[in-house]
Amino acid sequence: MSSTPIETGLIPEQDKTLMQTGQPGNPPDLKTLEQFVFHEARLLDEQRWEEWNALYLEDAEYWVPATPGQPDPHNHISLIYETGLLRAVRVKRYKHPNAFSLQPKPRSVHLVSNVILDSYDERAQECSVNSRFVMLQYRREKQDVFAGSYHHRLRIEGNEFKIASKRVDLLNCDAPLENILIYL
Repeated sequence: MSSTPIETGLIPEQDKTLMQTGQPGNPPDLKTLEQFVFHEARLLDEQRWEEWNALYLEDAEYWVPATPGQPDPHNHISLIYETGLLRAVRVKRYKHPNAFSLQPKPRSVHLVSNVILDSYDERAQECSVNSRFVMLQYRREKQDVFAGSYHHRLRIEGNEFKIASKRVDLLNCDAPLENILIYL
């Protein structure tokens, strides 16, 4: 069965052509960006960890700041800060049958909305996409709710988007939080 661009995160041919016409300032289509962000959320909810991790560039950062407006993950404490190696370790742990802290497996639903293209750098083939989310996490008869905003920096490589960085700003990041068992 062949995959469609929406399922794989590939850029539809008409959008790829539009960006390669040499006309300055032609950003990717907002609908295509929305579908990519929605697809990422779906992979998380369906616990398709390898496919989700494959959306990221090898050196991409996944960051959840610990305070509102935190300027960087390197000089401040973060709730989560991972690059490719740590993401790979976590993905391996999610799949391991002896990961007792994940038994029974948690389930989640990510609701993503208000997707906005903040900027597009034609020369770097990168765009900055902002969205809002609510994530419900359920495990052992307990449901936790996390909400906030996503800031994706997406790079166009060939005919697909790759996540260069993802910042997750939790609305209540500086409050006591329950365990975050699944990626936000």
